[in-house]
Amino acid sequence: MTRTEAEHKLKIIFKFDKFYDDQWAAISQILNGERLLLIEKTGFGKSLCYQFPATQFKGLTVIFSPLIALMRDQVKFLDSIGVAAACVNSEQEHDENIRILEKAKNGQLKIVYIAPERQENQEWLEAVHLMNLSMVVIDEAHCISVWGHDFRPAFRRIINLVKLLPPNFPVLATTATATDRVAKDIRQQMGRNVAFIRGNLLRDNFSLNVITMNNEDEKMIWLTGFLSKADGTGLIYTGTRVTTETFSAWLQFNGIEAMNYNAGFDAISRNEIEEGLYTNRWKCVVSTNALGMGIDKPDIRFIIHTQMPQSPVH
Repeated sequence: MTRTEAEHKLKIIFKFDKFYDDQWAAISQILNGERLLLIEKTGFGKSLCYQFPATQFKGLTVIFSPLIALMRDQVKFLDSIGVAAACVNSEQEHDENIRILEKAKNGQLKIVYIAPERQENQEWLEAVHLMNLSMVVIDEAHCISVWGHDFRPAFRRIINLVKLLPPNFPVLATTATATDRVAKDIRQQMGRNVAFIRGNLLRDNFSLNVITMNNEDEKMIWLTGFLSKADGTGLIYTGTRVTTETFSAWLQFNGIEAMNYNAGFDAISRNEIEEGLYTNRWKCVVSTNALGMGIDKPDIRFIIHTQMPQSPVH
């Protein structure tokens, strides 16, 4: 497929006029059955690099993704443009997950998102052998590296699956977060002849600032003043579930529309809060790191960490 042909299909399916050069470089390699590590900045459009090929392959694309909120976001988008997609995760009823796996086996889906931890599930282990797989994608691929900052053991099991695939089977690993050491480790784990694209990770519309505070009370007072003047909506990250409640209650007491979010909420509540975030229902959502990675929301205007992250990468 030439770039011209691909961009014609891109316009029909996704309503985009053209690919970025790095997007097309990645997509052309994937369509040729290569294995690729793609490191590009947040907001670059990495998801299109596997969503478009998935629409062109005859079989099913499986995407291992670490966050349920990200899965729901992308499935909702794909459904809106007529691409058959679904996700399998722990927040859905068991029967619903079984129905999705049946659809995947029967060729009724083009894309399935699944959390890495679900590989331990017996239904998945039995179903995956009966799927007509065309591509495997590892999202947030730094998590498979022993040098990655969010190492998750379940990601290592993905590599066991990748090693069983034929050499000409397309495998894409994507991340916006990988040092040279991490990138080298990921490529070694993915096998031989792994292609590598690293883009410019700097963004002109980002600025990092550190505000020095003496105690938690000062943080709360500063937040109230900042949010009363700040344009738009955003996110406030705290370190624990309890502090999401503390900070959101304080902001509400001071007349600022705020909602808290963490992994302790049930699936219905999390869905409702995610929808409220998209529609700017609140000035801010106060959350643990359970929310945020991969969310497609172009109008976020501030992100505040109430505890110092471990590094700028975090």
